[in-house]
Amino acid sequence: PAGLNASTFPAKLWRLVHSPRVRSVRWDSQAQGLLIDRSLFERELLSPGGAHRGGGKGAGSAPDSFQATHFGSFVRQLNLYGFQKVPGWVGAAVPGDTRGWLHFRNPNFRRDRPDLLLRIRRLTRANRQRLAAGLEVRSRQPSRFQQ
Repeated sequence: PAGLNASTFPAKLWRLVHSPRVRSVRWDSQAQGLLIDRSLFERELLSPGGAHRGGGKGAGSAPDSFQATHFGSFVRQLNLYGFQKVPGWVGAAVPGDTRGWLHFRNPNFRRDRPDLLLRIRRLTRANRQRLAAGLEVRSRQPSRFQQ
């Protein structure tokens, strides 16, 4: 949507989940949460030989890369942007798939509502305090290097 900085974590994650080239991240059955296959995600986007290191947008590369090189760092980013792991969820992303997938949700990250991405803010200490007080949380303006 207009006004969203394309280099932010939520924007990159949105493009990732919509990319036909990425198999490790997909929408849950209600299109209101993410399903992530950790081992495939690590091979596909974080491993030294994976698309993460390719640097380009060739046929085999992922649409975006994250600064993270470890899955735990990626999950930390999810948590910083208000995503929560769905507790006790054990399921398959597709019928017949018995592997476990991790399930994360953020009320402002929904397949049919890209406009809600504008509401996702990094949860810094100051932002948490503003949210607790019922105040608006504003994003920093992108630096001249990000524009």
